[in-house]
Amino acid sequence: MKIMRKLFYIVLVLSITNCAVDYDYDYNIKELAHKELTYDELPKNVSTAFLAASIGETKKDRLLFGDIKDSSVYHLEEVEIKNGPWIAYFRLIDMNKQIKYRIDYSQPFPYIVNNNMLYIPNKADIFYSDGKIKLLKYMEYKLK
Repeated sequence: MKIMRKLFYIVLVLSITNCAVDYDYDYNIKELAHKELTYDELPKNVSTAFLAASIGETKKDRLLFGDIKDSSVYHLEEVEIKNGPWIAYFRLIDMNKQIKYRIDYSQPFPYIVNNNMLYIPNKADIFYSDGKIKLLKYMEYKLK
């Protein structure tokens, strides 16, 4: 019986350590300077991008751009748990500065990058076509 218990604990420890996550990022967005904005306070091109996402034009895209020039600078990738199909978090990469930002998996989307700022809605489901998107609040993060 003692051997089975020891074997169980060994298997448990090995299983847990194999589910490790790759923590390769420079900043968690939660640590960045940020402020909450209303829809009307967003830059025009950012509010337009959120509106396009809300009516389904870009519904599948997790990362959008307020300015098309940012699309060549920033890249978003999924970081999975090493032993499993689960997503641990998203990594936003500034290709010019080689800076990696962590965005928690539970963070609402879409994420919109515009002129070195990251905009994220504070509610999980912004996909409304009846104007409710204008009632939501948005977080603005200053990227390094």
